[in-house]
Amino acid sequence: MARKSSKADPAEPKPTAKSKRSKAVVDEEEILPPTGFRPAIVDALGRRRGKALVVIGVVGLLAWGAQAVWQRAAPIVAARERYLIPADRIVMTEPPAWIVAEVRDQVIHTAGLDRRLSILDPAFPETVRNAFALHPWIASVNRIEKLVPAGVQVDVTYRKPVAVIETPFGETRLLLPVDNRGVHLPADDVPLIRRQYLPRITGIVGQPPAGQRWEDPRVGGAVEIAALLGDVWEALHLQEITPSTRPEVKVTGSDEVQYFVYELVARGGTRIQWGPAPQARAPGDDAFAVKLQRLNECVKQYGPLDSIDSPGTINVRGGLQVGPRMVKKPAARMVSKPEDEVVK
Repeated sequence: MARKSSKADPAEPKPTAKSKRSKAVVDEEEILPPTGFRPAIVDALGRRRGKALVVIGVVGLLAWGAQAVWQRAAPIVAARERYLIPADRIVMTEPPAWIVAEVRDQVIHTAGLDRRLSILDPAFPETVRNAFALHPWIASVNRIEKLVPAGVQVDVTYRKPVAVIETPFGETRLLLPVDNRGVHLPADDVPLIRRQYLPRITGIVGQPPAGQRWEDPRVGGAVEIAALLGDVWEALHLQEITPSTRPEVKVTGSDEVQYFVYELVARGGTRIQWGPAPQARAPGDDAFAVKLQRLNECVKQYGPLDSIDSPGTINVRGGLQVGPRMVKKPAARMVSKPEDEVVK
């Protein structure tokens, strides 16, 4: 039997490195497109890219030109009659019952808004907002909305008088309305009959312009108490809130806390030691609701606080303490009649 030769067949030469490279070149040439086809694709893509750049450039140039033209023409167009806002197209939130003034008319007149603003003016909403925000009766401007035809809707929050500050004026007294933040409100805009039955804050000297807050720190605590007692003020026959002249001082550990205390005066002359306002956060002071409950218990036991049979003094701080009336007659300070008031 013939033996199988281990030598390679001389007819099949062993491939060399050079022959491998040659074969790779041949394979690559078979895969690549024809020589003249690639430049054609590149040229087409280049032409399209160039056209796109030209179009973008033209569009940008036109936009720039249009903007430049509009910047010159905008003031002329915006000043046309149909774009100017007349006074009767300036609408605002209806004022509440406690304001008798025409707030909208006052704002338009003071700021000169009648046919001065254009709805095409991008700054007109801010101008309207600032004009209304400066009015003493407006606490905040919540929303500005353009109307068509030319107009504007202004949604606002009004201030509400929660008390009056009684201040001397010659031989008489002024009753100056104040809101829950201590802002002085225009007295002429609140009917006198309403001011007479609001809580009166006494012992305050001076007054800021309408629309500004009192600088006296005692006013803040007084209006807070007045606002919290607003729903029961008339039922309890209360009349005045008098702050202390000097603050009380309480030392807790290494800290020293100072706060003013307040006294309530009923229509029958009863004086109620209420203590500090809640905002003072006086250490050891009872909660507002606890003090009010003690006062209601006293009224239930001794009767309403508008008669000569009511106690002389009531202390709701740290418990309920009731003192007798020293003189069996109503206090000299009663509700003043309208003709006795001087209003500013």
